[in-house]
Formats: sequence, structure tokens, C-alpha cells
Amino acid sequence: MVSGVRQPVLDSLAAVVLAAGLALVLVVAAGRVESARVGAAESEARMAAALWELVGGGADAVAGLLGERATITGADAGGAGSGPGAYGYEAGALEPAVWIAVAPPPAGGPRGALPVTAIAIALAGLTVVTGWVLARRRGPTRIRYPAGIALLSGGCIGLTAVAGGRWAGDELGSLSAATVAQGARAVELALATGADPAGAARFAQLPWAQDLSLDSLTEQWTMPAAVAAAIADSPARDVEGSPLTVEADGATWHVAGAADVHIAFLGYERTSSPTLALAAAAGLAGLLVALVLHLGQLASRPRALGRTLAAWGLLAPAAAFILAFTLGPLLFSLWISLHEWRLIDPAPLFLGFDNYAALLRDREWWSAIGNTALFTLHVPAAMAVALALALLTRGSRRTLRWARLALFLPGITSVAAIAVVWKWLLSDQYGLLNRGLERAGVGSVPWLTSPDTALASLMIIGIWMVVGYQMVVFQAGLAAIPRDWYDAARVDGAGPWQRFRHITLPGLRHTLFFVLVTSIIGSFQVFGLVYVMTEGGPLGATDVAVYHIYREAWEFLQFGNAAAMSWLLFAVVFAATWLHFRFLDARRAHG
Repeated sequence: MVSGVRQPVLDSLAAVVLAAGLALVLVVAAGRVESARVGAAESEARMAAALWELVGGGADAVAGLLGERATITGADAGGAGSGPGAYGYEAGALEPAVWIAVAPPPAGGPRGALPVTAIAIALAGLTVVTGWVLARRRGPTRIRYPAGIALLSGGCIGLTAVAGGRWAGDELGSLSAATVAQGARAVELALATGADPAGAARFAQLPWAQDLSLDSLTEQWTMPAAVAAAIADSPARDVEGSPLTVEADGATWHVAGAADVHIAFLGYERTSSPTLALAAAAGLAGLLVALVLHLGQLASRPRALGRTLAAWGLLAPAAAFILAFTLGPLLFSLWISLHEWRLIDPAPLFLGFDNYAALLRDREWWSAIGNTALFTLHVPAAMAVALALALLTRGSRRTLRWARLALFLPGITSVAAIAVVWKWLLSDQYGLLNRGLERAGVGSVPWLTSPDTALASLMIIGIWMVVGYQMVVFQAGLAAIPRDWYDAARVDGAGPWQRFRHITLPGLRHTLFFVLVTSIIGSFQVFGLVYVMTEGGPLGATDVAVYHIYREAWEFLQFGNAAAMSWLLFAVVFAATWLHFRFLDARRAHG
């Protein structure tokens, strides 16, 4: 009886979740368009405010630009939460005089004001799934997973996302053309009012504007040179009327002209691309539908269904925490890696995989990867030293306990503190190590100032830092090896080397693998030593991957490139770890 009640409920829930997922996809598409409309209205409000402040401008110039879409009120009526608009200032005044509110431009591109195709696909898929639910209520309960309905639901969500994306792209393109046309209109009104022709382009209030005739491409100081060249080569550049579009730097630019002023605007379809948002929404919707259908499969087994729901309920808090603080930032960094995002840019530019393609040709990046790989070569040496120390310090005597403590201290000490001390010890001018070498009759060594020795010095310090931790791990592994094996080997006449080779090393197989993998991952993430001691120098000899990513993001403000580097580094580390696991599996198979 319980299963008979739960099955229809879960089937109906699958249809509801599908409807919610389809609605989410449509809302995301419409939301991107609406957000762009508000952004366009804000740009137009800034144009109107610039015209209002112009001598001879005022309300008439604002009306000539926006007509009834603009409303001029007192300054106290504007601000946050009042909709798109801009403040207008009197000449020389510090406080705003008026608030110019602007209604968003009307929707309705080439495909209409609504995503009709996407809505039709969504309704058709939802109708089919609803019919399946009604049929399931009348027929016998089936235990098998409804793979056909799952595939149909996923296909319907995907097609809805594609259709919604195409509609949103057309809407954004139409909106971009209208925005750049308004910018050209603002320039014309400013010139008609008596504005300085040399500075008329600023009235467009768009990210890129040029007030020359594009005859000298070396003078394009605000417009990207490639865009200026594309405008100059376009046969329609001097045609009056609707704005033209040009292709430059792998993107579509919308262009409008007024007198000798040419305005280029990177459209909303690139800066507010709905592609990633729609893909994420469609993926989430498909996953939820698949999960609900899985629960429907378990409806005929109430105990299994109860255990599954209880497990999901217990995992939900931890899953939410991981989603918010681990998967969320990871996905955000992936989103950043697909854009050109700099703090100085007005909007992130969607590039797709262009950042990754550029990195494949970036010699400095691959040089940093090579330096990181060279630094990783210290891992086997550190493991050998740590294993030797673990064997030498076994026992419970007080001297050995103090020795283990002293060796373990670098592993729990701040990396910054260690780097500062070692930088002082290895200094060419006042370092204690070089002073000692000079007194011994040996010349000083440029430990950190020569490309030949800087990375090797960091590797030696890295060994000193990790051997204590690795020693403790190895001692835990040694303690797990039965002593009877050693006693039996001694009885059989095995010497120390034979016991080490045939008992100790095989017994530490899993410990060795754990230390190797974790150490390689840690070495690929080295940052503190480089940042404090060498800053990537000399001549890039210690420019490792993570430090290179840091500089790309926080010194050069190329966050898109830095995020792409992070994901490529993740791919390299993942590949190295996977190869180690494959090697271990092969060894197990042969064993």
C-alpha cells in the first residue's frame, strides 16, 4: 500500500521538477536579456545626463535623445533601488541637481519579444512527460528505471536551452545595435548644441568611442586598433542610417557614426552571453529530473527508498557546505577562465576556450610549468632521506624522541618564517652560510641570485621542510609491519639489506605511494618559498606555476588567463596522480 501511494507521487514530482527545470532555463534566458535592457537604459541615462549638463542642453536635449522614456525629477528621487537612471549636475556643483530616470528600451528583436520556439519545445516535452505520468497511474508499477523518459526529459531541456540561447543572442544583438545608435545620436545632439568636436565622443558614454576619421590607426587611443581597422575597411562605414557590424579580435562589434565620430561598442551578446548560464541551468535541471526518476524506481521498495532519502538528508548539510565553499568557487573560476576579465574592463568578455588556446602558445607559462616539474624532482630525494631518518630514529629512547621532534618542527612552522630565515642565511652579502664558506677558504655561492643555483637552493630547502612530516608517516607505516616477519628473516639468515628489500619496502608500499602522490601535489603548489625568497627570479629561473598564476591575476589583472592557468595546472596534477594510480594498479596485478 505504501508503494502504491508513493509511486504516483514520485512520478508526478518528476513532471513537476521537469516543469521547474524548463522554467528555470527560460527564466535564465529572459533574465539575461532583461539585465542587458537595464544596462542599456543605464548607458542611455549617462548619455542623457551628459547632454543635460552641456551648456544649451538641458531637458530639451534629453527629450531629443530619449523622448518620453526619460523622466527628469529632483535629485532626492534617485539612487539605489529607483531603477536605471543617472544624476545630472550643474556646472561646478558638487551635489546633483536632477535625477534622470530612463525606462529600459522595448524588447522585440528579429525573433520577437518572447522565446516562442523555446516555449513550444518546453510545452511539447512537458506534455509528453505528463502523459507518461498519467499512463503510469493506470498501468502496473514497473521497477525498471525509465531511461526513455529520462533521455526525453534531458533532450527537451537541452533543446529548450539551445532555442532560448539563440533567442537571447538575437535579442542582445538587437539591443546592442540600438544602444550604439543612441550613442551616435547623443554625439549628434552634443555637436548641434555646440560641444567641442574633439571631445564629442564622450557624450556616447560607451566603453569605446573615437572622435577621428580613422585615417591614422596609430591615434586610436580608446578604440582597439583591430576594431578601428575593421571599421576603416568596411564598405558601409560612411553609409548613413542603421549601425553596421564588424568582426575584430574574434568578436562582433556594433558601430555607428556621427559626422567624423565613429563609435564601436562590444555588444551585450558577448559581454552578457547567456551560454554558460543556460548550460548550468540545463545541467542542473537534467540532474534533478534524473534523481527524481531514480527515486521513482525505488518506490516499489519502501525500505530502500527510506534509506536513500535518509542518506541524502544526512549528506545535505555537508554537501551544501562543499557546494558553497569548494564546488562553487571552482565553477566560478571555470566561468572566469572562459572570459577576458580584468578589473579595469567595463564587462567581462566571453571568449570560450580562447584563453586555453593562447596558453598553449605561451612560452612563459610552459617555462613556469617546466620549473615546477624540475622542483618536483626533489620529492624522491626527500622521501629517501625521510625513510632513512625513520629507520634511524625508531625506538622509544628519550634521545630519539627529541630527535624526531626536532626533525618534525619544520613541517609545522610557517612557510613565510622559514623563507625569511633561509633568505637571510643564503644572502650573498651577509648570509651566515657564505661567511662560513669564505672563512673555510671557499668562495661564496650565489644561492638565490644565480639562475644556475636558485631553483636548486629552493629544492634543498623544500627537502628540509618536508622530511620531518614524511618521517612520521613512514614510522607509522613501519609500525604496521609485523615484527615476526623480521624475526623469521633473521632465522633464515637474511641480512639487513635483504630484510629492507624484501620486508620493509613491500610493507611500506601503500605508505610510499601515499607520500609520493601527496608530495608531488604539494610540490606543484609551491608558492610561499618563491614569493618570499626569489619572487620568480633571477631571470625567471624560479618562476613556478602557482607564482606565475598569482602574478597574472594580481599584478597584471588578467583574471581570465590566471583562471585558465589554474585549470591547466589542475589537469597536469590530475594526470600525474592518475598515472601513479595506474602504475600502482599494474604493480598489484603483477604481484
